[in-house]
Formats: sequence, structure tokens, C-alpha cells
Amino acid sequence: MNAAPIDVPRLIRIASLLFAILAGALVYFAYQPQIDGLQTRLDDAEAQLRSEEVAFTEMPRLRAERFALAERYDALFEQNPEAVFLRELASTVHRHDVRLVATSVTPDATAENGPAAAHPALFKQTGVSLELRGTYAHLLGAIGDLSRGSEIVGVDPPTLRRDGDAVVASVPVTIYEPSKNGNPP
Repeated sequence: MNAAPIDVPRLIRIASLLFAILAGALVYFAYQPQIDGLQTRLDDAEAQLRSEEVAFTEMPRLRAERFALAERYDALFEQNPEAVFLRELASTVHRHDVRLVATSVTPDATAENGPAAAHPALFKQTGVSLELRGTYAHLLGAIGDLSRGSEIVGVDPPTLRRDGDAVVASVPVTIYEPSKNGNPP
């Protein structure tokens, strides 16, 4: 049997080519998850940049709308003393860690009946009874803030009662609103 001579340089080239292909495949499959992760991060950053561009272009319009709404909100509060009182009540209750348990409202009935009906009143009075629950110190702070909070609100002395670990205060409040029937104050 005649053995054909082995072409060593050709075998080295084929082995080198196979080694290069194998090394390339190994590198590709080893680093592909990292490349995919980087591509995902790049896509996310690009999407965020686009959304920030949209937000940036909308900013002046949104600022103008916010300013207009704030002016309208303030004007409505000037016209409605009950709303002013409710806003102050909400912030006071939150600030003093007191819970508002119940409320009841008694509209002004003196303008329609009795001797005061002949002379229109300058202010319409709305009675509100609040029940606040909390510790004694927190209730005193909240009631004090309510009584000093606004010129349109009168706070009468509360009645206190113990309810388990807490104290419940019944606070009579009068809200004064300019009357539409009387002369302006």
C-alpha cells in the first residue's frame, strides 16, 4: 500500500482555521448574554431619553396650566369659607396626629326666624361639631391651632371624654360667611 505523503502545512492551516472558528464560537456564545443585556440597557436608556424629551417640551405648557389652576383654586377658596376651614382642619389633624372621628353640620336658622329676621345679618353662621380622637396633648394642640387658625372660624370650649387609651373631644365650631342678604361687612 502506497501511503500518500501527508501535507503538514495544509493540515496546520486546516487545524488553525478550525481552531479560529471554534474560538470565535466560544467567544460569541460566552459573551452573548452580556451583549444582550447591554443592548437592553441601551434600548431602555434611549426610550427614557425620548420620554424625557417629550416631558421637557411639555414643561412650559404644564407650568402655565399649574399656575392657572392654582390661581383658580385660591379664588374658589376665597369665595368659600367652609372649604378654607376644611383645608385648615385637614392640615391640623395631620400635623397633630389626631383622627377626625365624626362631623355634623347645623346651618344657620336665625336669619329666617325670630326678631333677627327683620334686620338682615352681616354673616351667615354655620355650626359644625367635630369629634377628634387622640392623646390629650395632641388634642389640645389641634384644638388650639383650630381656634387660632382663621378669622372666619370660632371655636367654643370642647367637651372631653376618655375612650379606651385615647381621648375623644367634641369641639363646637362656628364658621362665619358673609351673608348674601345683608350688607357686606
